[in-house]
Amino acid sequence: MKQLIVTADDLGLAKSVNEGIAKACREGIVNSVSVIPTGEAFADALKVIKDLDLKEIGAHLSLTETKPLLNSSKFYKGHNQFFKDIFFGKADLGWIHGELKAQLELLKRSGVKITHINSHEHIHIIPGILDIFISLAKEFDIPAMRYPRGDRPMRLFSISDIYKKSILSYFSGKIAGPLKKSGLLYTDHFLGLLDAGNLREDRLMEMLGSLKDGVTEIVCHPGFLSPEVMNNYKWHINAEAELFALTGPRVKDTIKDNEIRLIAYGELQSVRS
Repeated sequence: MKQLIVTADDLGLAKSVNEGIAKACREGIVNSVSVIPTGEAFADALKVIKDLDLKEIGAHLSLTETKPLLNSSKFYKGHNQFFKDIFFGKADLGWIHGELKAQLELLKRSGVKITHINSHEHIHIIPGILDIFISLAKEFDIPAMRYPRGDRPMRLFSISDIYKKSILSYFSGKIAGPLKKSGLLYTDHFLGLLDAGNLREDRLMEMLGSLKDGVTEIVCHPGFLSPEVMNNYKWHINAEAELFALTGPRVKDTIKDNEIRLIAYGELQSVRS
C-alpha cells in the first residue's frame, strides 16, 4: 500500500509563507506542517495552527538563516559558514545543544504538540548534530524524525542536482545506523530535497506516479510572495508555484488514480503494527 505524508516546512518564517501553508492545508494535499520557532512570524504561525485546528506539528529547528533565541552573535545567515565551522571543528556543540533545546522549550510553552522533528536546511543529518537531535527528541518525548535519503532519480543532467544527491547520499549513509539504533520512527522513503524550493506541478505528479509501497514523506515549501520574502528569503521565490501544484486538481487526481492514502506522522506506529 502506498501511504503519503506531505509536509510543508517553514511555518513561521514569514506571514505570507504562513498564509500559503494554511491554504495548502485547507485546499490542497498538505497534511503535515513543520513550524520554525525562530521565524519572525512564529506568533502568527501559532494562530494558524489554532485556526486550522492542527493536531500534529513538526519541530523545524533552525541554526541558519533565522536569528537564534540565545545568542545573536551566533547568527549564521547562510548554511555555508555553518557547514564550514562543522567541518573544521569550530562549531560550539554546547551552544548548539542549548539553542535547539531552547527552541523546543518555546514550542512546549506555546502548547504545540510535537509529533516529529526535523530541521531547517536539513542540518540534523550531519553526524554530531544528529546526536543532539536524537537526544532532544527523547528528552521531549518526540517519537519520530525525518530521514532524508534516496529522493527521485535524476533524469536531466544538472550540476546542482548531482551536488545535492552526492551530499544527501554521503550524510544519509552516515546517519542510518544511529537513527535505527535510536528507536525513533521515520518514513520508509523520502522525496523533495532535490526539488526543494522548486517543486513544480510536473515534478510533483512524477513523484506521485512513481511512489513505492510503504510510507513516503514529500517535503514542500508553499507560500505567497511578499516584500519580506523577496528581500530576506529569496530561496522561496517559487513558493506560489509550489502552492499552485499542491492545491491543483491534477495533483489530487493523481493521488486518487494511484490509490495513495494520505496519513499523518502520528500514524506511523499504527501502520507498522
